[in-house]
Amino acid sequence: MNALRPVIALFVALIALEGILYMAESTASLSTIREGVLVGFLFGFPTLLVGGLLVIRQHWVVMATVMYSTIALALDLATIVQEASQASPRPLILALTLGSSLLNFLIMILGGRCALSLRPDERPPAAPHPNLQFPSSS
Repeated sequence: MNALRPVIALFVALIALEGILYMAESTASLSTIREGVLVGFLFGFPTLLVGGLLVIRQHWVVMATVMYSTIALALDLATIVQEASQASPRPLILALTLGSSLLNFLIMILGGRCALSLRPDERPPAAPHPNLQFPSSS
C-alpha cells in the first residue's frame, strides 16, 4: 500500500509538532492523571497508530487514524478559539496549533482516501443474484 506512506509521514510530523507544542505550553500545571491522559493522547496513541500502519497495514488501522485526526482537529479548533479569545493571545501557540490542525486535516483526507480504496489484489464482493421467480398464485 503505497498510499500509506503520506499518512505515516504526516503522522510522524504531527507527533513532532505536538512535542514542540507540548514543550511550549509546559508552564501549565496539571494533575498527574490529566498529564498522563494528555501525554497518552498526544504521543502514545499516535505512536501505536504509526506502528500499526507500518506492521499491520490493514484498512481498519487507517480508519483509526482518521478517527484520531477528527478528534484531534476538534481539540485543535477549540484550542485556537480559546487562545484567540484571550486578552493577549500567544502567537507561537496559535501558529503551532494551526499547523497541527492542518496536519490533522490532511491525515483525515489522505487516510480516508486510503481507507476507502480497494487493494489491487482484492476483488469487490459479488452482488447477490436477484430472485426473479414470483410466487405462484394458486
